[in-house]
Amino acid sequence: MQWPVVIHMKKTILQILIGLTILSCSSTKIIDSVNEKPITYDYADKIDSEKLNFIKTNYVWNNEKILILNYRQPINSCHFDNNKITSESKKWQKEFYSKINTDDCLNIEVLANGERVKEKLDNIKYFDDKNDFLLTNFFGRKKSCFGVLVINNEGYYIQYNGHYSEKQVAKYIENLKNKYVLQHRTQ
Repeated sequence: MQWPVVIHMKKTILQILIGLTILSCSSTKIIDSVNEKPITYDYADKIDSEKLNFIKTNYVWNNEKILILNYRQPINSCHFDNNKITSESKKWQKEFYSKINTDDCLNIEVLANGERVKEKLDNIKYFDDKNDFLLTNFFGRKKSCFGVLVINNEGYYIQYNGHYSEKQVAKYIENLKNKYVLQHRTQ
């Protein structure tokens, strides 16, 4: 008589172990997605064709789908002189973007106070903020030392002011290449 009870207990224990295994695997996936940080940005919108043409003309943006514009805010917005072009800053930018898929992207740097380093501006990779256009239309809304504006060739853009990550920029590029237009601003 004891044998049927033992067999029944073994079946019950086996069912409990299988259930716990399935439950622990599925809850792990939920925990991982909960811990993933959302990609943040300050502004996302679409600019009109006049502003888009100004950017294309003055920053030599031709056939690429995406423009990545790394912006250095005015010196009075930053606690240090961020409007320099040094070998260290060039190396940092190269390493930063080596981790991001920038196929079909033009990647430039624009300095708000570029007139201070005129001799280093090549109007290929490094530009002055022409007529303070970018400061007036984008980067004057929130002061910081740095910012990034990623814009597609239709005029949709995502912007972030402050220190940004490779993950942020990669996601901005992906969203704009896929013509995903953001509806809500996150903070």
